[in-house]
Amino acid sequence: MATVMYGHSSFAQCEMEDLTLCLSARLFPAELWLAIKVWFQTDKCDSHWLSAPMRLMTTEEKIPGYPRWKQIGIDSLSWILFHLLVPATHPLVQLWQVIDWQAINRLCAPVYRNSRYGQRAWAPAQLFALLLLFFVLPVSSECGLLRLVAIVPLYRWFCGFGLFTQLPDHSTLHTFRKNVGAERFEAILSLVVMLCLERKLIANNLVHFDMMGVPASARPWAPHERAVLLTLGLVRYLEQARKGNESLESLPDALRQLTAEVAVEVLGNKRLKKDPQAPGRVWRSVKRWTQERQEANGQALWEMNLEEGVQTLLAEEETMRDMALRAQNPQRDWLKKLAQRLKAQLTHACGDMDARVGKVNDTLLQCGYWLGFLVDNLHSVITAVRVVPLNIAQRSEMLPALDRHQTTIGTYPQAVAADSAQDFYAVHEGLDQREIQGHIASRDRPSGGSGLNTAYFTWDEANQLRCPEGKMLSAGKLGYEGRTPFRAQASDCRVCGRKEECLPKGQQPDGPRFIRLRVVSHRRWHQNREHTRTEDYKKAQKRRFASEGLFGLAERLFRADKMPYRSEPMNHVAGLLIGTAMNLTLLARHGATA
Repeated sequence: MATVMYGHSSFAQCEMEDLTLCLSARLFPAELWLAIKVWFQTDKCDSHWLSAPMRLMTTEEKIPGYPRWKQIGIDSLSWILFHLLVPATHPLVQLWQVIDWQAINRLCAPVYRNSRYGQRAWAPAQLFALLLLFFVLPVSSECGLLRLVAIVPLYRWFCGFGLFTQLPDHSTLHTFRKNVGAERFEAILSLVVMLCLERKLIANNLVHFDMMGVPASARPWAPHERAVLLTLGLVRYLEQARKGNESLESLPDALRQLTAEVAVEVLGNKRLKKDPQAPGRVWRSVKRWTQERQEANGQALWEMNLEEGVQTLLAEEETMRDMALRAQNPQRDWLKKLAQRLKAQLTHACGDMDARVGKVNDTLLQCGYWLGFLVDNLHSVITAVRVVPLNIAQRSEMLPALDRHQTTIGTYPQAVAADSAQDFYAVHEGLDQREIQGHIASRDRPSGGSGLNTAYFTWDEANQLRCPEGKMLSAGKLGYEGRTPFRAQASDCRVCGRKEECLPKGQQPDGPRFIRLRVVSHRRWHQNREHTRTEDYKKAQKRRFASEGLFGLAERLFRADKMPYRSEPMNHVAGLLIGTAMNLTLLARHGATA
């Protein structure tokens, strides 16, 4: 037995199997000492808010086949330190109290198969709490998160762990995210949204939809590297199309040069296209990469992606017919078509096979994902989240978000406000079918050449197309591409005072003005332009601009400045967790008055 004295007020006594601590009441503030005495002297300990994580997060339902969770034993020293270091007014304590942790366990239970055999699993509520902290705390990785949780009592309490409990490792979190999947994380977000609805934080009158570009957690390929990858893909296609009889070195010099030239041309990078030496450098890099991969062990992610793309093209019947006819002597046009199809399937970043390069605005290209929020106007509750690669058009994402909103809330909102990225006929048609009023900013339609663009050609009440001077244009036969030709009267154009401004170069000097339009789309676009002049539109857009601050908040406080994971499915989960964390923070803030 060993005894250590600390002044005259406390001591520690260590025996073979026990550690005894004696602390004087004079060490504690009077209020804290009274709280500790109440804790230990009454039988209400189990109902105290401090014990709630240990009671609720690992509770097992009395249902046949329900999984078995690891039960956490809490010692008296942990309770005392929780009393000292977990204040009831801390934001994380308030956040914990608004979450239905047992519902999270029930939602995730179907993916577990340990109701009778096998080891007990970490409770989903505890792992979800760790992921929630990952998106709330300023940590760089899940490994860093676990190191931080290990030394901070408040974070251990939040996740239902005692001070001496062994924590799960980062691989457990990865397995949890992978097994639970985006569908169940979406269900957890819906659970929080429904709680916001019960607290009357959702009006369902006006919602806003916006997307922002978020860079991937991977290094984007440089244009030269993408040209090398595309050339490698073309070469491997030719090798396999010829039944493997050809190798890199046995390809004719002219064919090597041709594949590199085609790759540079199809890639479309202006600097590479202007450099006459670029195809030669690309081909030298192809040889070096091939040699390095032959000497290395294993297969890189980009190699796996390249092989998948080549096999996809080889498996297509049409491509096989072309290959049979042309593989012995491939022509430039054929190789260009092949390269364009292969380019769409190749990775855009080293380390993330799903991230893609896209324009986040008129001038900035980025490699990453779109993160989109559908936000209710009343208190900025996020009701739906969309995450897609950056090369996906934004207009394809708002209608699915509205459908998800309807699935969760039960009804569609009365109106939606969005930016000009949604000003397309398919979006307007979808809103009309769902009986939702759209307040969508008008998209500019620049002219493809000289002359006045299609914005100057309007429709009258009889659905007749009118030129900028109000003269009627006659419609021709619908073309195969879906456009209808319209032609003005030659006599009208000849005497028109705006003909120099209106007529393209090919139709000058006297016309007549000729134009091709997708009629329904063009008419709907003009209707939306008229709507942007109404007071209802201006009010809705003003509210939308205010809600865009959510993206800045998500970037600063909830890790939305960079995608944390390296695949689209996992980053979809990350987007859902960001939306869930933001809603829970809002719910905790309004909890006292809701």
